[in-house]
Amino acid sequence: MRRAPTLALTLNLALVLGGIFPAEAKWNVVMHEKRRYVTLEDVATFYKMNRPVSDGKSFRLTANGYSIKGRPQGRDVLVNGVKYVLCFPIITKNGENLISAMDVVKIIEPILRPQKIKNASAVRTVILDAGHGGHDSGARGPLGAEKDAALDVVNRARKLLLENGFQVHRTRGTDIFIPLEKRPKFANKHRNAVFVSVHFNKSKSGGTGLETYCLAPRGVPSMDEENLRYSDFVQYPGHKRDAENVALATAVHASLVRKLGLTDRGIKRARFVVIKNATLPAILVEGGFMSGKPDYKLIATPAYRQKMAECIVEGIMTYSASVSGTIQYQKPSAIVSATDPTTVPDLEKPVGSATDRKASVATARKLIQATVKK
Repeated sequence: MRRAPTLALTLNLALVLGGIFPAEAKWNVVMHEKRRYVTLEDVATFYKMNRPVSDGKSFRLTANGYSIKGRPQGRDVLVNGVKYVLCFPIITKNGENLISAMDVVKIIEPILRPQKIKNASAVRTVILDAGHGGHDSGARGPLGAEKDAALDVVNRARKLLLENGFQVHRTRGTDIFIPLEKRPKFANKHRNAVFVSVHFNKSKSGGTGLETYCLAPRGVPSMDEENLRYSDFVQYPGHKRDAENVALATAVHASLVRKLGLTDRGIKRARFVVIKNATLPAILVEGGFMSGKPDYKLIATPAYRQKMAECIVEGIMTYSASVSGTIQYQKPSAIVSATDPTTVPDLEKPVGSATDRKASVATARKLIQATVKK
């Protein structure tokens, strides 16, 4: 069997496309608050990483140029330095660190093996969505409004995408108001497409940094304070694209963090209307804070908006190449065979009664409410 390469040549980040996998993987499932967890040791074994190294305060998994780092009781992990906010915290039992099975299936697997996502295809069409518009200005800062900055980035990204042979459609190309429900409805008409909604953030305390959102999987609390009121157990159209959503978010967010130089606030999940109702891979990008320092001064400059547009385009191209297996490597012989049958087991299967599961999620929601910062 052969070791798969990484995305280092494309993203300059070693986000793994594959690995050497055992014919049969045995997962030691541990129950905690009616939720399945697996040991980091099992994760390392399955993805052929070195055994987890832990000093009690943090842990690290490594393998040939890439790494996963985090801390017990924490919800943040760094995959080659890019931040992901987990669905549920890391826990410790009997001296072992465990990660929720939901996070393995919905985050780790799409990041490490995007080429194994079922029904994913190369991107031919991009739907760009400039947030807000018309009477809805969005966030306001000392140097402008969110609606104008978002539209400028979208128009710049459209030009670059057209130059690279993509078909491009915008939900709005001028300063007009488009109802939220109509945006994904328009996007859903297109095939072999992805949807990218461009926004800029707001904060009462002058926050800073970059965030990228995709749809929260069913049973996972929203990580945005404005969407905490929505039920965690409703099945939305976008849930059919959970894996693709995370893979797209990974490619775009990694490029933004690497090139824009702002704080990495992480890849998160929420239930925004524009992404939960999308039947194609969909993400929402927050390109900085309209009122935060140093964000707002950068956002006001054409150079920053151009660079942000370039990052979005690079991310889309990387995503398209990774899921379709068309990335060209220096060592093509190292690519895992597309017929490799190994898959992650159905670890996220619901456990317990609906009442038990809702009680478990309610606990996680309280934690998120206490930690969400906008």
